[in-house]
Amino acid sequence: MAGHASAAGATFNALLPARVKRRDGFSQAETILGGRFSSLAKKVRVLGQSGSSGVRRQLVGKVYAVAAPENPTKVEKDFKLSSGEHVKVSVEERGQSQHINLVTDHPSPNLILHWGVEGGKGYKGGWRLPGRQCRPDGTVKYKSRALQTPWTMKGGNGREILISLEGDEMSDALNFVLKDAKSGRWYDNNGSNFKMDLKGEVALSASAPVVDVTVDEELCGIWAYLKWELAGCPNRSQAEADTEFRAGIKELEGLVRQGVSMDEIMRVARGEVRFSEFRLTTGLDVKKPEAVQAPAPAPPRPAEKKEEKKEQQKAAVKEPEPKPKEDVVLGSSIGMAQRDYLKLIKEVPVLSEEKLKAPKKPLDFIVQNAAVDESTKWRRLFPMGSREEIFAAVKQEVENGPYKVIITTDAAFPLVLHWGIAKGGRGRQWVVPPESLLPLASRIYDDGKAAETAFLDCGDEECDLETLGAEVPLQRLTLEVPFDQKIAGIQFVLRSDDKTKWWKDGNGNFFVPLPGSVEETKHVEVDTSTVCNDELTRAIIECETNKDHWTLMHRFHKAHDLLEAVMRGSFTDIELVDATARIYCWLRYSATRQLTWQKNYNTKPRELSHSQERLTSAIANAHRNTGGETQEWVRLMLSTVGRGGDGQRIRDEILHIMHRNKIKEVKGLWMEEWHQKLHNNTTPDDVPICEAYIAFLESHGDNGVYWRSLSDSGITRQRLEGFDRAIKSEPQYYPDKRDALIRDMYNYLGILKAVHSGADLQASAAAAQNSIPGSAQGHLGYVLSHLGDPQILPFMEAAVEARMELNSVVAGNLDLMYLDLALENQIRQAAERGAGISGPAAAGLVTPLLQNLCLSAGKNEEICFCLQSWEGLPNSVRGGFPNQEEALQAVAVIDRIRRALGEISDGVFNRIGEASSVMGKAFGCEDWAVEIFSEEVVRGGPAFALSLVLGNVEGSFRSVANLGAWQVISPTTAVGRVVVVPGLHEVQDKVYSEPTILLADRVSGEEEIPEGVVGVFTPDAPDVLSHVSVRARNMKVLFATCHEAWHLEEMAKMKSKVLRFNPTASGEVRWEEATEESLAAHSSDSLNSNKKNLKINVPKWCGKWVVSMDEYTPEKVGAKSRNIAGLRRQIPDDIKLPSSVTVPFGSFEKVLESKENSDVRDGIEQAMKRIPDGPSVALRTCRELAMQIKVPEALKKELSEAMQAAGIPLPESPERWDLAMEAMKGVWASKFNDRAFFSMRKVGLKISDLRMAVLVQRIVSPEYAYVIHTKNPSTGNAKEIYCELVKGLGESLVSGMVPGSSMAFTAKKSDLDDPQVLLYPSKSAGMYVRDSLIFRSDSNGEDLEGYAGAGLYESITMDPTELKKVDYVADKLIQDAGYRNDLLIKVAKVGAAIEDALGSAQDIEGVVGLDGVLTVVQTRPQV
Repeated sequence: MAGHASAAGATFNALLPARVKRRDGFSQAETILGGRFSSLAKKVRVLGQSGSSGVRRQLVGKVYAVAAPENPTKVEKDFKLSSGEHVKVSVEERGQSQHINLVTDHPSPNLILHWGVEGGKGYKGGWRLPGRQCRPDGTVKYKSRALQTPWTMKGGNGREILISLEGDEMSDALNFVLKDAKSGRWYDNNGSNFKMDLKGEVALSASAPVVDVTVDEELCGIWAYLKWELAGCPNRSQAEADTEFRAGIKELEGLVRQGVSMDEIMRVARGEVRFSEFRLTTGLDVKKPEAVQAPAPAPPRPAEKKEEKKEQQKAAVKEPEPKPKEDVVLGSSIGMAQRDYLKLIKEVPVLSEEKLKAPKKPLDFIVQNAAVDESTKWRRLFPMGSREEIFAAVKQEVENGPYKVIITTDAAFPLVLHWGIAKGGRGRQWVVPPESLLPLASRIYDDGKAAETAFLDCGDEECDLETLGAEVPLQRLTLEVPFDQKIAGIQFVLRSDDKTKWWKDGNGNFFVPLPGSVEETKHVEVDTSTVCNDELTRAIIECETNKDHWTLMHRFHKAHDLLEAVMRGSFTDIELVDATARIYCWLRYSATRQLTWQKNYNTKPRELSHSQERLTSAIANAHRNTGGETQEWVRLMLSTVGRGGDGQRIRDEILHIMHRNKIKEVKGLWMEEWHQKLHNNTTPDDVPICEAYIAFLESHGDNGVYWRSLSDSGITRQRLEGFDRAIKSEPQYYPDKRDALIRDMYNYLGILKAVHSGADLQASAAAAQNSIPGSAQGHLGYVLSHLGDPQILPFMEAAVEARMELNSVVAGNLDLMYLDLALENQIRQAAERGAGISGPAAAGLVTPLLQNLCLSAGKNEEICFCLQSWEGLPNSVRGGFPNQEEALQAVAVIDRIRRALGEISDGVFNRIGEASSVMGKAFGCEDWAVEIFSEEVVRGGPAFALSLVLGNVEGSFRSVANLGAWQVISPTTAVGRVVVVPGLHEVQDKVYSEPTILLADRVSGEEEIPEGVVGVFTPDAPDVLSHVSVRARNMKVLFATCHEAWHLEEMAKMKSKVLRFNPTASGEVRWEEATEESLAAHSSDSLNSNKKNLKINVPKWCGKWVVSMDEYTPEKVGAKSRNIAGLRRQIPDDIKLPSSVTVPFGSFEKVLESKENSDVRDGIEQAMKRIPDGPSVALRTCRELAMQIKVPEALKKELSEAMQAAGIPLPESPERWDLAMEAMKGVWASKFNDRAFFSMRKVGLKISDLRMAVLVQRIVSPEYAYVIHTKNPSTGNAKEIYCELVKGLGESLVSGMVPGSSMAFTAKKSDLDDPQVLLYPSKSAGMYVRDSLIFRSDSNGEDLEGYAGAGLYESITMDPTELKKVDYVADKLIQDAGYRNDLLIKVAKVGAAIEDALGSAQDIEGVVGLDGVLTVVQTRPQV
């Protein structure tokens, strides 16, 4: 059959070998196309025989050479299910009938075929349901959208279904998925349907030569982009874009039919051949004739023909049929380029994250002096537009005394102050100052409306300055204003002495408010002196609240000036990242219409566009010169400002439209009212107004459509009528002008968007066309042609790939920055459209959304590691069909992603929460807008889109992994009153007077459970063996993590009510409302159950500063030291124990007795007396004092000798000995920890009775650390060992310092060779330290019978620990199942061996060295 292939088929066959191979992660097609094709591209496929059609995508060009069949035709296709079974479909066409046979080897007797067809008589799109005569027995209709048919047995274990379609029922394609009715599991094609073509490409006879060519999908995108670019980058509706894309496919089909080779087509795609020339040579376009003199006009037709012609034209206009709304589906992946995602991590320049360290400037010293001078009531540093600056300060030496307005400048040329005053209660009205205020040598200006005072050389001592080794002359003048003059402020401009140049503050006057004046407090409702602790925020608030004439133009000019001042380092009292975030908040309030766009001033369109261009240019420059989080806030500024462009066209084109369509400029017409608004003060509102008018025209004059469109954009009738040039009329409908107006208005919409809507995709792509890398054009073409496409996965992938290609060139390029923002916005919208795709299929969206977030986030390191981990999962996970083991791994990665998203959200709230609130209240914004400001910033960003998708995926994966909604860490029944708290740490010092259930949003693992609490529920996931978990079990407190938010939301609704909670045998938690009487019944028992009245022996100092392992006794050291020593010679040789020495009980108290530490001792005693009044403050004082003690030289000497004898390496220098002593003092100081005090108080122990020994060991940075409980703490099963492992040091596991889950597993003592993984690790970082010493707490209050004191006190390394990101893709514990199983067996056997040696259940900590050797560092009886 191959020998009968057409010429076109031969051309494709010649290409195949070069395109199917992959090299270095990229296909050779990419090389062929010069980078335009990425690995996402579908490959050109040539099918020389039936049954090889493969999966096809919608809107992909196909060319067929098919001989008319004379005999019955038959084709077969094999579809593989995610579970491994197959469905084979064969289609036989006989005359006017199609016979479809489906056979599957799936074993389930409950299998159902969920199906429909495409095509047939009266087909209108979507799934068509064939008539009853075509439906097999047992078929039922499903919600009028599909048919469901049971399978019947077919010999052996197979099952089959026969479907016959005859006559008008004959169809083009069969669409189907499978469902197991019993389990509810669906089997689909990676989130979309299986599809079997029934005619055309499958209608093959044995003798019919066939060539089936599927054009590369990205080539279709490139072709669409080239056509759009050639057309001048027009602004198109979605329907027009769809039409153009299909037209491009038809062109490609036609070219292949003509015999044009793919090589020629690809040369055009690569840019080697001009697209316009190619179209001429292939006949796609016809060359326009040379201009010739126009012939004389034809004589007019008879008058009676005029109306007839109009009717003919009207009849010739065929209205487009409304496009049926398609359900959003996942769609098939088009593949994405393979990348090292860790290379996407953004380097953060120091200057972008720390205060900008600008070079010293002449006024710096004067600014700093004013800042610390108590008489300074107000100050401000203004830029003058170049390097020069002007500094104004208002001082008042005594209360109710006169104000001194001191103005200083470093300008090198003589300056004159041109000034007036603002009277209290009269706003900013300029008033000429009275003569009594004029300094010497002042005069009233020629027009009599202002005073002028020349600056003088500054002779004050603070002006005697040198900068960079040179003396800088400064100029200064002082104005004195009596306190009782009711003057609101001084306003001024500057001019050069020769009157050749003037300076303003942006486009307005400089203004210096006088504190306490009516003007200063007239608008501002917040006390800026206490709330606004930086000059930038004060400057923003003052310009918004104290300007009588203020428009978008003025705001944009002011924002430009402030941003440039920030970048110069003029605002020294605020970090650069905070400064850019504040400017963004300001501009966002403006963009969301919370600030006025016009007040007492009309702005010409060209003036507005000039201010936009000025600001956006400054934003682009700042983007180029920053990085990290600062760059992210700068980029976000651009989303609040229109591009600018040719603003004059707004004014001119609306007149042209009216004239062309003969719409009169008369009062009372909607078009004329809008024209007047556009003429006098165009704003971003004009974009949705234009869109609403287009919708009105397209609906044939439906006013309801007009108002709905405006409402969707947040524009009300009140807003329209509130414009300075009000729009009060309803739009008029002109049937005879409709089509021309629609064309004109779409064109006008493009003009408006070019000025006002910078992040509009089509406008951005048109503006950036000369800057777009060739490698991005194909992806962009696909996106532009598929806006609103129901298949969201390929759309998102193409948009992300386009952003990837822009990433290396976008910094500081304004056009590409707008295009990048527009693509990000399209990705977010697609994710929101796809939010309804639930279940595991939505997992396919995670990769592009993670990549999208990596590109947008300023601090993206953790997101890049999350992406690396997600991509490291098996393909079955990303396809949505993992097995249990794979689902466990996926849940761990999702947990890590969720924490990263939480950090991003928290970062936004921490950065702008308070600032946006202060600004919003000062601006007088609506309360709701202020309250949700930060939340809306998060919701509008790429992190929220990813969160939506994870919410759809996580539940399914947890179900497959057999992980329920709950993880019950400490199971017990509890009755208490519900209290909602932000975090457990914030309330650990409280004493609740009745049994209390806490709903805590944050639990890290290191907190203490407050007294009176009987239950804690949290969405956080502390380790089962963390300190707080151990203490919860010890105190019989119900402690559980919930992974489904709705459970906690329902509980939170019961705030302040009494509830009863019962853990179930299946691992869930059930609850019900209880009575106040039941609370009282449980109250005394619950509150007194922890008052165990324990007593501890208070040992005395043994007379030695250091004791060796052979000297360990209960009178000298704690259980931690004794247990390690007791293990010697009792455990297998392959389990190592560290050499140890201990500073014994009483050493700290003995050191305090020395004369040189008497002040420290007295201070601690006084602080301890204040503990009842405020424990936290008093305990912090004790810790600080403990760190100040002087360690005796005798102690150092004995410690050195004991360490040498034990083989423990000594610190190498005096400086490192100092580090060692600081660590030891830190352990002593930890006896005053808050959580230790609260824990001891609950069980009746006194902090004064605590004695702290210090265990000293060598520490080597390990590969892994582990904690073993030889009795399962969650179930109480003594026959089962429970273990947790982490990367690096174990402190990240037990202390809760590193959030996330450890690897958790269990092993039955009867079968230690079969460990069962319960959780895979999700911690983002591991703790590491250089080879060093560790000083471990070993108190007399940690291991009392019935009391878990473990973790209350510190263990401190001599060298600081370092947190390093964990890449689980490179971790053999995760990737190598054999290694993992062997290691878990070894760890489990360590636990069993130590329990056997000591005779009771043990809580064991240890490490796995880089050499694989297991070491036990401590053990204690498990409580």
